[in-house]
Amino acid sequence: MRKLLYSLVTFIAVFCACQDENSQLGKSLVNSSFYNVFVDTCSVDISTILLDSIETQGDSICQLGHYKDNTWGEVSAAYYAEYSKNSFTPSEDCSYTLDSLVLRMIPSGHFWGDTLTRQRISVYRLKYPIVLDNDDKLYTTSTLQREEIPLFSFTFTPYPGRKKEIEVRLPDEMGQKWLNDLIVRDDYFDTQEKFKKKFPGLVFVPEVSGQCITGFLVNDSAMSLNLHYHEVSNQRVEQTLTFSVNTEYTYTSVQHDRTGTPLASLQSGIENLIHSNSMNYRAYMQGLTGFYNQLEFPFLNDLQNAGKIVSIETATLYLYPLANSYNSVNQLPEDIRLYITNENNVLEDYIYGSDGVTVQTGNLTIDEMYGRETYYSFDLTEFIRNNFGTWGTKRQKLLMSLTDEESAITFNQVIFTNDPNQDKQCRLDVRFKIYNEQ
Repeated sequence: MRKLLYSLVTFIAVFCACQDENSQLGKSLVNSSFYNVFVDTCSVDISTILLDSIETQGDSICQLGHYKDNTWGEVSAAYYAEYSKNSFTPSEDCSYTLDSLVLRMIPSGHFWGDTLTRQRISVYRLKYPIVLDNDDKLYTTSTLQREEIPLFSFTFTPYPGRKKEIEVRLPDEMGQKWLNDLIVRDDYFDTQEKFKKKFPGLVFVPEVSGQCITGFLVNDSAMSLNLHYHEVSNQRVEQTLTFSVNTEYTYTSVQHDRTGTPLASLQSGIENLIHSNSMNYRAYMQGLTGFYNQLEFPFLNDLQNAGKIVSIETATLYLYPLANSYNSVNQLPEDIRLYITNENNVLEDYIYGSDGVTVQTGNLTIDEMYGRETYYSFDLTEFIRNNFGTWGTKRQKLLMSLTDEESAITFNQVIFTNDPNQDKQCRLDVRFKIYNEQ
C-alpha cells in the first residue's frame, strides 16, 4: 500500500497525468494545485466469524439432507414439525372409507450438493410435543427426543430446477386410525393442546449416505399431511382433510462437523474471528451454518500522505468469490448485506445506496463464460468519507452476511479470495482529490 502511494505521487509530480485543467485556483495569491488520483488496491482485511446458532422457527422454507466435502465439512439438516388439528362432522347417513394419508412436499429450488443423487429420508414420531427454548425461540441447535424406529422412510431425486411436487404415502394403519377417531369424534381433535399430546409431531432425518441438501416450502399445503377418504351414501364422494404444519412450533435443525477442514479451528463468537491471512487468504460465508464476515481497511489513512489536503471522491468495494468454488453443486447468494458497527461491534446501520434509502445487496455480477469477473460490489463512498482520518475507537467497521431470511433458510455460500499475489482479490477502489501548495 505504501509503495503504491509513493509510485502514484511520483507519477503525478513527473507527468502531471491526473491534473485537472481547471485545478489552478487563486494563482496570484497562492501558488497551488489540485489533482484527482485513483487507487485500485487499497487493502481489505476480511475475517470469518461463526454464529453459535441461527433461529429457524416458523421459516417458510425448511432444509433436508446430508452433504460432506473437504471445504465445509459434514452437514446434516433435519426438520421438526408440529401439525395443526383438523376435523369434520360425520353424517349418520354416510359411511367412510380410507384412500390414503399422504405427505405433500414442494421443493423450493434451493440445494447444496449433487442433485442427481437420490436422497433417503426417515420420518420419526416425536416422543413429546415441541417446546420453545427459554427465549421462546427454536434454533438450528435445538434437539428433541424421537421414537427409536422410524414411522416410514422414502427416497427422492431433488430436480431443483423443476420444483417437482413429491407425495409420500404414510402407513395405512395411521390413516385408518385417524379416520376412525374422526368418525367417532374423539376429543383429541377438539383442541390443539389435546391433538399434540396425542400426536406430538414428526422429525424428518436424512441418512448420512446422502450427498445433497434440498429446500422445501412450508405453508398451508406444503409439508402437510393430507387424509384422503370417500364419503359413501347414494354415491361416493372423494374428500380430503389437510393437517397443515403449525409454523409456531417448527424448525430446521443443523448438525455440522468441521473436523479436517480449513474451518476446524474456528470458534463461535465475534471475539474469535480469524483473519483471511490466517486462512490461506480466504474468508467464508454461508447460511444456516452461521458463517459471516468482518471487513476493515487498515491502511486507509495512509492516503493522507498523498497531499496536504486529501478528500475522498468515490470508493467502491469489490469482493471476488474464489475461482471454481461455486458451480452446479454450490449456489452463490444473490444478495449480501453490509452492516456498520461501532468499536464494540454494535450494529448501527446498513450500507445504503446513493438515494440514502435503499439498502445495498452486493450488486452480484456473474461472468458466465470464464468466471474471472464474477464479483460483488458496494458503493462505500459515504462510509469511507466518514471514517477517513479516524483512529481507534472512532473507526467504524463493517459486518457482512446473507440477508436475515436467506441466512435462516438456505445453505447458499461464498468463499472470498483475498490473496495479494493474485489478480482477482477483494479490494477497495478509491478516487480522491489532493491539494498541494507549490
